[in-house]
Amino acid sequence: MARKRMKMKKTREILRLHFSCNLSNQQIASAIRKSKTSVFNCLGRFKRTGLEWPLPEEMRDSELEARLYPETASKRNEEIAPDFEGIHQEMSRPHVTLELLWEEYRQERPEGLCRSSFYRQYANHCKDLPVSMKVIHKGGEKLFVDYSGKKPRYYDRESGQWTEAEFFVASWGASSYCYCEATMTQSGQDWVASHVRALEYFGCAPGAIVPDNLKSGVTKANFYEPDINTLYEKFAGHYDTVILPARVRKPKDKPVVESNVLHLQRFIFGRLRNRTFFSLGDLNEAVWEALELFNARPMQQYKKSRKERFEELDKPYAKPLPSDRFVFTQVKTGVRVAPNYHIEFDKHFYSVPYEFVRKQVDVYQIGKVLEIYHNGDHVCRHLKASCNYRYTTRDEHMPPHHKFVSGWSSAWFIAQAHKTGAATAELVTHILQSKRHPEQGFRAALGILNLGKKHSNERLEKAARRALCFGSFSYHSLKNILAQELEEKPLPQTARRNPLVHENIRGKQYYNN
Repeated sequence: MARKRMKMKKTREILRLHFSCNLSNQQIASAIRKSKTSVFNCLGRFKRTGLEWPLPEEMRDSELEARLYPETASKRNEEIAPDFEGIHQEMSRPHVTLELLWEEYRQERPEGLCRSSFYRQYANHCKDLPVSMKVIHKGGEKLFVDYSGKKPRYYDRESGQWTEAEFFVASWGASSYCYCEATMTQSGQDWVASHVRALEYFGCAPGAIVPDNLKSGVTKANFYEPDINTLYEKFAGHYDTVILPARVRKPKDKPVVESNVLHLQRFIFGRLRNRTFFSLGDLNEAVWEALELFNARPMQQYKKSRKERFEELDKPYAKPLPSDRFVFTQVKTGVRVAPNYHIEFDKHFYSVPYEFVRKQVDVYQIGKVLEIYHNGDHVCRHLKASCNYRYTTRDEHMPPHHKFVSGWSSAWFIAQAHKTGAATAELVTHILQSKRHPEQGFRAALGILNLGKKHSNERLEKAARRALCFGSFSYHSLKNILAQELEEKPLPQTARRNPLVHENIRGKQYYNN
């Protein structure tokens, strides 16, 4: 077996002690704990190099070693040098570690690098890689998503103006395979919809998704316990993935997508610079056409396209998509149940069991169905109704005998209205009697009473007289009268006409159902 080569640190110390301190070979051997023969051989090699002491400051250990061992250094280095490019590729596969690769390397080359040298030289190899390639991502593990700062645009013929669109980008960590599209906004629904289309484009789902800390995805940014937007969290659960937000103002946490955002801007925006689009759909058709060219183009570093690398590195280890697509429209959390056991969702009121009065519930609209939950437990469901500020009330949600459990009742509201005046009480009575269930008029009655706090009871009573005179039995009519100060105007002398009754005229009950 060949003699183990002395480290360059020891070699430099031998040279210093010999030339600068004028010590004998024996003294040097004792100082550095080496044999006298080793010191003699080291000084002999140095003499044959023709170098002078002190050595140039810029001379590195590798250069000194090559000068001291000219016959074998290059040959030996070539024999034992690992294929670090291939090793870096292997590191992107799941369950592969640097220690495993070193063990396999030593099995092939027993005289090769020790573990520390192997690790050190691999680290030096990674330093020479582009920034976006230094971080090692396991295949199928992470998908990075972000919006571009630069925005494409299209010409809206209806408004006669240019409209800027958001530019969404998703990129796999291992292969750098990309998806991109233009959207109208960065809202939660557009954000999640872009994710859904991205996963369908890839045909698989990652183990984790790494977004930035925009409000559409992360309600509250925190390194230890970030609050994920409810809709985004539901999306992640549907596709069996997890959301791992990057740290705030740390773009290096997601260098793959940061780099690809720039590449896509140059590749796509540059090609579309002379084209005019008249809708978001036309813009996306052109974007997706250019995207295919981008993913099929060979990468300079790997000599393979992103698509080829995706098929090799990410797709085999990613998760399959569920059989059904993620369906959603809206999510509303922390909705407080009013004392009339109704909640408001998208300008309509829906009943919940009266036991949940003044508690908070979460509402999920899935297609045309509203699902209502309290602390994760399903409470009830409703079909989505039109946005008309009307009520949808189920009989089983009402308290026994229509008596309201929290002290509100028709008699209570009428009694409170009498404190303002007879006209106010009559108006409140009309509103409560016009509802299928009196509880449906409680909000309007409460709103009328609160108007007296804002405008004074005297003005409220005058406004109620005017509303009764014109047959305007609603909170909004009364509010408009007060806002425009119409209560001071004289009322017409003619009495209010009774409503016309005819078999072809639909009454108020038709619209309350």
